[in-house]
Amino acid sequence: MKYFLILLIGGWVPLLFAQSDVFETDGKGNRDIERAHRISSAPKIIDSIKTSAVPNRALLGPKLNVKIQVDTIQAASIETEQLLEKFYPFYLKLGMGSTLMPLGELYVNSTRSRSNYYGLHVKHLSFFGDIKNREKQLMAPASFDKTSVQGNFETFQKNVSISSKLNYTNHGFHYYGLTQPDVNKDSIAQRYQLVNAHADITTNRGDTGVFNLKTSLNFRYTGTDAPFIDSLSDWKAKEQGFSLSGLGTFRSGSTLFYGDLGLRYNGYTYGIQDSILNLSDSGIVRKNTVIDLNPGVKSHLVQNKLTIDAGFKVSIDVAEQTRAYFFPAIHMQYALLNDQLIPFIKLNGQVKQGSLTSFYQENNFVLPNMNIQNEINPYDIQLGIKGRSKKAISYGLMANFVKENNRAFFVNDTLISTGNKFMLVYDSLNHTKIEGRFGYEANKKLSADLIARYHSYEMFNEAKAWNLPTAEVLLNMTYNLFDKFLVKAGLDMSFGRYAKVYEAGEHVSEINNQFAYNMGNIIDGNLGLEYRYNKRISGFVQLNNIASQRYLKFYNYPVMPISVFGGVTIKF
Repeated sequence: MKYFLILLIGGWVPLLFAQSDVFETDGKGNRDIERAHRISSAPKIIDSIKTSAVPNRALLGPKLNVKIQVDTIQAASIETEQLLEKFYPFYLKLGMGSTLMPLGELYVNSTRSRSNYYGLHVKHLSFFGDIKNREKQLMAPASFDKTSVQGNFETFQKNVSISSKLNYTNHGFHYYGLTQPDVNKDSIAQRYQLVNAHADITTNRGDTGVFNLKTSLNFRYTGTDAPFIDSLSDWKAKEQGFSLSGLGTFRSGSTLFYGDLGLRYNGYTYGIQDSILNLSDSGIVRKNTVIDLNPGVKSHLVQNKLTIDAGFKVSIDVAEQTRAYFFPAIHMQYALLNDQLIPFIKLNGQVKQGSLTSFYQENNFVLPNMNIQNEINPYDIQLGIKGRSKKAISYGLMANFVKENNRAFFVNDTLISTGNKFMLVYDSLNHTKIEGRFGYEANKKLSADLIARYHSYEMFNEAKAWNLPTAEVLLNMTYNLFDKFLVKAGLDMSFGRYAKVYEAGEHVSEINNQFAYNMGNIIDGNLGLEYRYNKRISGFVQLNNIASQRYLKFYNYPVMPISVFGGVTIKF
């Protein structure tokens, strides 16, 4: 029994510990089971935003006839903004200088046109003051007046363009190079009248594969008043000249073939004039004709970096003795560093036709009775570099070597005049010029240009190159402030100028048995200020010769000291 109880207890104890909480029993009772049903819809995603149902409307059965009636309406008006600046046909400039110098200018221009342009320019400047030399000595009467009238006309048609210009100038002045303020004004008076006419006719039949021709015609007339001396009251200087040239061009690809044929004539007379174009037997008569021929070829190579213009020039000088001259005409340049550096070389020569007009324009105080000769340049060699950096800076450096035969120099006359007029002295020389240029422009507000030149003259007969400078410096600056104030400044300096004299004295040196007078330096500074009240009205002030130096432009001819100009400009 003992062992049986132990076995019974050991078998039931594990069963008791492994028993779960769920008990299963058998019983009887009534249970209601819910009836099963099937979900008819398919599974779908239910979004948080519910879409509205699209109504479905049936089409209307009956068709309605629509009647359309067209009615007229008033045309609409469109207001446009004026994009182009308005042009005014008239521009007037009036001013007065502190040294009794009235100034007047009138421009008349056509407004915008596709094919035609015309213009008129009238200018007057006069002086009624006195001039003193460096020693403050009063010079002879120095008043002058100069009036010019110029008309222009241009027309641009489909196959031809025509441009023309006609100019008339009336210039009266005095030979004031005397320290005699009481001299009779009429005895030193002179008046020039000039007429210049120019016309160009150019065909525009295309750019490539066609022949185009440009014809140019120039005519000029220059006349002087008679001298004050009674015995020479009918003696006058007159000159008629004209030039005719035709330039033909033909382009094939990047090559341009051209040929220029020209004729230049100059007829100069001094003496008793029977009419404008006739001269009696006495006096000076010189007629000169020059025939020019200049063929050549211009081509762009190496992706337009290399430009070659090669040709020659033949000039036939028909004067007392007919002579023919042959000159090279070559120009080469190569663009480096995207056109920032361009080395170039030129080799040329020419015949410069002398004339009363050209000498008068260079020196107003030259004698009207003169010996006119042509200047011959057997060679003119230029070599250097030029370029532009960063679109604001431009620069250049050039060396120029010129042979000048029969170069005219102005020397004071002591035979006909009392030293207050100039005669012409001819000589040959080798002229060397070194020139440097620098330019700066910033946003169309500030611009500056600086030019420096050095000259060397190797003369054949004369001791010096009379009146020509050894060194020059030119500076021009412009500043635009808010398009209201426009400031302009300029500086003109020349050094190493000499005049030929006939005796020793102060500032005179003897060179090769010739006397050379040191005329001193030129330091001429100018300053201008313009105030633009609006686009049509402005006022200006101009200061000339700020340093107030009475330097000599020519021997015995001092210039005016500091002077102030003031005035207004009007567009209408």
